Amino acid sequence: MKRISATPWRCWIAVVSSLVLGCSGESSDGGGGTGGAEPTEQPAGTVLPGLGFVASSFGFYYPSELEVNALDGFDLDGRASTRVEPAAGECPHDDFMSPDGEPHVDYNFLRIINNEEIREDGKFVFGGFREGQLVDGVINGATKNGSMTILLQVLGLDDLQNDDDVRIQIFASEDSPALGTDNSVLAGATLSVHPESRFHSGEVPGSVEDGVLTAGPIDLLFPIDIMIVRDEFLIHDSWLRLRVGDQSFEGTVSGYWDVDNLRRIIGVPTTDNGNAANFTIDEFDRAMIDFADGDYDEETGLCSSLTTMFQLRGIQAFLVTDAGPTGAGGAGGSDGGGGGGPVVVDQCVNDADQVAVEALATETQNGPAVVGQIAGECPTSSCLSELGAVLSNSGEAARNALGDCIAQCISDQTGLSAQCTACYGSIAACSTAFCVAPCVEDPASQECAECALENCIDVNACTGFY
Repeated sequence: MKRISATPWRCWIAVVSSLVLGCSGESSDGGGGTGGAEPTEQPAGTVLPGLGFVASSFGFYYPSELEVNALDGFDLDGRASTRVEPAAGECPHDDFMSPDGEPHVDYNFLRIINNEEIREDGKFVFGGFREGQLVDGVINGATKNGSMTILLQVLGLDDLQNDDDVRIQIFASEDSPALGTDNSVLAGATLSVHPESRFHSGEVPGSVEDGVLTAGPIDLLFPIDIMIVRDEFLIHDSWLRLRVGDQSFEGTVSGYWDVDNLRRIIGVPTTDNGNAANFTIDEFDRAMIDFADGDYDEETGLCSSLTTMFQLRGIQAFLVTDAGPTGAGGAGGSDGGGGGGPVVVDQCVNDADQVAVEALATETQNGPAVVGQIAGECPTSSCLSELGAVLSNSGEAARNALGDCIAQCISDQTGLSAQCTACYGSIAACSTAFCVAPCVEDPASQECAECALENCIDVNACTGFY
C-alpha cells in the first residue's frame, strides 16, 4: 500500500494563548487544489454521499405485553384481517391492534415467537425463537461479527424533525464492523458496500414526520454465514420506521419473509444438527400452514411468506464503494487519550483516504501537511467549548469530546474517514490534557515529544503517513 511522507509528528503540537495546534508541512512536488468532502466524481473506494450507518444490532422485535395490544407496526397488506372471516385471496389470521386502536398491523411471526405449545420435555416448541435464545442470539451476533453486516445510507435529510423528501438505500457488506473492548460497534468506521449489486437494495423514497423516518417498500437481501448456516436472507416488500440522528438510528423494519428462505436457514440446525433450534423441521412445516399469512397461492390455498418485524439499531459509519478498508478502526471509543488503549495503526492507509489526502496537496504543501494545518485550526474554529472543557478538566469524557469534535471538523473539510481523522483528534485532545506544560515553552522540544509519546498515540503510526 502506498505511503505518503509527512513531517515528524512532534511538530503537531503548539500551544498559543488557550491552545492552537498545527504544523507547517514539507514541500510537495505535486500540485493540485484543495479537496472537498464530496468529490464530483466517485472513483472506486470513495465515500458515498449522505448519512452512512452500520447496523449495531438486528433481531426480532419483541414487544412488551402492553405493546402487543398497541403495536407500532405496519399494515403491509392494506386491510384489516381476521381469522374468522378471511378475505378472498388471503390466509386466515388476525391482525394486531395499532396504537390508534385499529386492527391492521401485520406481524404474524410474533405468534410463532409467542407460541405457548409445550413439548414432552417441558420446553416451548419454538423456544429457539424467543428473546435471548438460539435464533435470536445468532442473528443479532451476525451483525457484529461480519456474518451479516448491514449498511444504511440516508440521502437528502435536511431536517431531522420534518422532511418530505428523503431517500434510503441499504447494502450488505463483506466487512466486519469495528468493535470496542465491550463488544459494542464503534462509530466512524469505514466499510465497503458489497461488491455484488444484488445485495444492494433499490433507492426508495421516504419522509420524516415528528422525528420519525418512514420509507419503503424496499427489498432487503443479505448473504449470511452464521455458524453452520450459509445462505441468503431475504425480506421483501418491507417498510422502515426509524429515528435518525447524525450519529445513530434506531427503529423497526417490517416485511415478508418467504417460508422457503426461512426453512433453508433453520433447516440445518433442526434437521442435520439435532434439536439445536428447539424444534424439528416437521414441526416448522406444520406451523407454516397455520401461521404463514403473505403471498397467497390460489392453487394450494396456502401462503408462502410470513409477515415479520425486526428491531434495528445502527451507528454512524462511512460507506465506500468497491475497494476500501475492511472495517478496521472507529472514532470515539473507550481509548480517548491518556494511553492504555489498543495500538491503532494505518487508519488512513486505504484507497478512499489516499484519494482524499492526495487531492488536498498544493504547490507548497503535501496532503498530510494540509490536514495538519486544518487540524491546527479546528480547536479554535469549531471546538472552543470542548477545548475549554479539557483545559479545565482533563477527564476521559472531556478528552473524547474534544477528540471527536476535532476529528469531525477535519472530516467535514477534507472528506477523510472518521477512522483516519480520529488519529488527529486523539493526539490533539490527549496532548491538550497531558502535555500543556512541556509543550507551551517549545512545541518542538524533546520534552514535548516524549510527553506525547508517553501519554498519547503516535499520530504517524496511527495514520500510516510515515
